[in-house]
Amino acid sequence: MTGKQPVLMIRQTADSICFTFSSTMKNIDDVCERTNQYIRSNLNDIDDLLFSINLVIREGLTNAVRHGNGDDPAKMVRFLFTIVSKRAIQLMIQDEGDGFDWRKQQTLGQLENNDHGRGIRIIGTYFNRYSYNDKGNILYLEKDLSS
Repeated sequence: MTGKQPVLMIRQTADSICFTFSSTMKNIDDVCERTNQYIRSNLNDIDDLLFSINLVIREGLTNAVRHGNGDDPAKMVRFLFTIVSKRAIQLMIQDEGDGFDWRKQQTLGQLENNDHGRGIRIIGTYFNRYSYNDKGNILYLEKDLSS
């Protein structure tokens, strides 16, 4: 993307916000900030869950930018945050990469002091359900807000 500004497009409805952005860490910061504003504006009594929600969003987006798209700002990430009846949230994160063998990654034991490879453990700790498409370049997440 020589000479071009990074892309950040946003579509918002009453129950969702969708971002499409070029793979830069700056865009991740902007997306996380705008998502946090959206959450605070549309969900009540959410303060106790904000840390875990933001942690998982940042982890998923960082993995998409760094690992999925290889930090290539010409490649795009799509992030959809949906509020489901004020009782749950659903997230979808998609990158343009080749995907990965997430089934194998799930079964590998990770050492506590590794500085990478902890994403699936973090996601599983803070969200109720997660899955990937077969290719491994789309992550689906769901969190019950009542738990």
